[in-house]
Amino acid sequence: MKKSLAFLFMLLVLVKTQAQIIPSPKNIIKSSASFNLDLPFTLTNNGNSKHEKTVLKTLPQVANSNLSNNSVKINLFPTYAAFIAELKRANLNFDFPNNPEGYVLQVTENQIQIFAFQDVGVFYAIQTLQQLLNLNVSSHKLPCSTIYDWPDIAIRAWQDDISRGPIPNMETLKQEIRTLAHYKLNYFTLYIEHVFKLDKHPTIAPKAGITKAELNELIAYANDYHVKLIGSYQSFGHLRKTLSNPLYAHLAENDHTISPALKESYDFLDDVYSEIVPSFNGEFFNINCDETSGLGEGKAKTMVDTLGMTGVYAYHINKLNGLLKKYHKKILMWGDIAAHHPEITANLPKDITVIPWAYHDAESFDYAIEPISKQGLNFWVAPGVSCWGNIYPIMETAKTNIYNLIRDGHKLGATGVLNTSWDDDGINFFNTTWHGFIWGAEISWNVPENLPQEGSNKLKEERYKDFNKSFDLQFYGLAADTNDSIVEVMKALSELHRTGIYHNLKNERFFEPIFPLHLDYVKEGQKEQNSTISKKIKALEEELSLISPKVKTNKATLPYLEYALQQVDFLSQKNIFRIDLYEYLKGNSAITVHQLKEQREDLIGKLEPLKQTYKALWDSENRAYWLNVNLEKFDALRSSLEKVGDYILIEPDIEPTKKGRKIELRSVFGDYPIKYTINGDSVTSTSTVYKNPFYVKGKVEIKAATDRNGEIGSVSAQSFIWHKAIGKLYKLNTSYSNYHPSYDGGGKYALVDGVLGDVNDIRSRKWQAYAGQDIDIELEFSGSQKLQTFAMGFFQNTISWVIFPKQVDIYIKNDEAENYTLYKTIKSKITPEEEGSIKEMYSTDLGGIKPKFIKIVAQNYGDLPAWHPAGTGNDSMLFADEITIE
Repeated sequence: MKKSLAFLFMLLVLVKTQAQIIPSPKNIIKSSASFNLDLPFTLTNNGNSKHEKTVLKTLPQVANSNLSNNSVKINLFPTYAAFIAELKRANLNFDFPNNPEGYVLQVTENQIQIFAFQDVGVFYAIQTLQQLLNLNVSSHKLPCSTIYDWPDIAIRAWQDDISRGPIPNMETLKQEIRTLAHYKLNYFTLYIEHVFKLDKHPTIAPKAGITKAELNELIAYANDYHVKLIGSYQSFGHLRKTLSNPLYAHLAENDHTISPALKESYDFLDDVYSEIVPSFNGEFFNINCDETSGLGEGKAKTMVDTLGMTGVYAYHINKLNGLLKKYHKKILMWGDIAAHHPEITANLPKDITVIPWAYHDAESFDYAIEPISKQGLNFWVAPGVSCWGNIYPIMETAKTNIYNLIRDGHKLGATGVLNTSWDDDGINFFNTTWHGFIWGAEISWNVPENLPQEGSNKLKEERYKDFNKSFDLQFYGLAADTNDSIVEVMKALSELHRTGIYHNLKNERFFEPIFPLHLDYVKEGQKEQNSTISKKIKALEEELSLISPKVKTNKATLPYLEYALQQVDFLSQKNIFRIDLYEYLKGNSAITVHQLKEQREDLIGKLEPLKQTYKALWDSENRAYWLNVNLEKFDALRSSLEKVGDYILIEPDIEPTKKGRKIELRSVFGDYPIKYTINGDSVTSTSTVYKNPFYVKGKVEIKAATDRNGEIGSVSAQSFIWHKAIGKLYKLNTSYSNYHPSYDGGGKYALVDGVLGDVNDIRSRKWQAYAGQDIDIELEFSGSQKLQTFAMGFFQNTISWVIFPKQVDIYIKNDEAENYTLYKTIKSKITPEEEGSIKEMYSTDLGGIKPKFIKIVAQNYGDLPAWHPAGTGNDSMLFADEITIE
């Protein structure tokens, strides 16, 4: 009797939590009987599936005999109609979608049958069978059931970034294919900027770059797992490594973007495509073309002035499309530019596939998708596993990002999912990302229902809990009847991202030098928090050591988890050392030089084993390329620790006097004399010996270093300017951002400290940042000084959420009790659409006024523009460096 799919979906709700298969099958109908795995059985291959050997590996009990009553049958049908007819004949549910990856797996008391009409369906049925066996290996019996299964999304891809540091070795790439194919992912792409070895351009790729022969080997390997490789080559932005090569520098629009104004650019890309495009067997090729900031800064300025940025971008995409036509590929491109400027889409090739991407944990991603979907273009969505820049992935972010972006993409018509890992800093390991990729496999196969937000969040948490239990069972082979969980250790580690300690699991924080001592790092309560984290890490290490012997599969991934735990423990101890150092420099007599030196030596002693373990883990996963860059980071951190005593603090008084600005110098431990120069080229053994504070006026640069019996230590340098507003702070009425510790600019006097910010270094502690609010600051003067000019520097990089103020208002009054009067308004001259990093001075003439008080209000732009990749509703930021009044 025919059962409706609606009824089967009701069954799904009842049995999915017990399935413990990844991805969860669409429908499972269970019975109380079982198939005896101890008895021999025969294999019948009806339809000549190529996966007969896979079954033999899965079920070694298969006998070379036809005498057994037990049997395994592969039923591969030539057409969908024949498949449906057989389901009817076998009295199975035949209300089955025409999905080539679908399958039916039936287990009865003496027979296991696979039904499919494409060999990929047979393959996926075998993967499910393997997981059923994993769950029942100890009982030697396979519960009888019938599984009906198919994917919701046809293209379920993953990406490995091989261009920003690690280039995986061939075994790692093969491991990715066989492992993720087991969880029914079917497309794989390597993100390529410069690492493909080109015959026509042999100087671009590193020696360890990937070759055509290796791609051919991977393609053949992937074919057995029903995985296709998607070609990729960055074809607009992100070409810094290529354009830094002297042979190709002439093609540059700027340091990272190839110029669309040159015929030679397209000749070069045509050459590259002639080699790289045919090297991939998949029907897709990704031209990337994202994040093209600075377009029009160079050779294409006239083009941009004439056609506009959007016109030039569309021109370039169409030129690339023309170059690629002869290869008969379906072109992919990232969707950030088209999402920012939907008007571009009308001029894009109609058969192009656009991939909107987002990696944060928003409740809805409609804002990122609809600018593409509403234009009628084919599109995929690209979430991410949140590994980049991290000691360990941010699992909470990946959980929600993957779930919600795939949910919203499917709702709005996405035809594919590309789950991404990125290696932005070139440090992280792929072996920490399996959980995020396999969670993506689960959600791509079984897309969440589009529920109201509360219901969606509840279902997400339920599914995540079930998935994590299944992950422990299937990926690690842990027993189902215990509470042992590697995932719980992973989650507990990842949750330390959100302890209130800034970037506590970031590679950047791990390798950060000891100085500067950011105020956010050393504030009250930080030492206790770091001590608590260190204790948690030790408990997690103990828990992992107890569970690890019970892990049956993928044991090689555990050292990467162990290493991450060790890194975080080291970082906590380093943080405590910095806090103690800060307290000592403040004059806390409870902290001694001897204690600090002991802490330093302990950290140095732990760092070398961490470096060697990192090297061993890298060698296991990757080629040699880029390893030396990362090992140098360990060496730099060691040097920072060793040279703590040489660090010179250059400390100006807050407010100048008639003599000038008082400057004090001191080294951390005071072991050696200090030499210094004012506006000198360098510090040498013959430079001035520091004995007492000195005074400076005007624009000066002070350089200082310790002198170890003629050996000059590391040089500290600081530049100061001179103006009437230095130290004149009366009130700071708004709070600066703590998003990054450097954003405090050095504290409340940052905007009147006589220090200018560099547009190329916004984390120098010379800029002060404000998120989602105005800058509101009051200055106090004598009331008799003539003030002639005003200037205030601001930074903009819209993609980084930093936008110039709409306007700067200057108010004045002569008495504290008075109300302020608006004196001048300075309007913004540059729009948020201007790309790149820009510094702008908001300046005006003050006409010799003599106010007692001046109030400056820089008006925040407000929410990010609707076209921004992070979406409207997010606060923009203000970055200011100095209020200069002459």
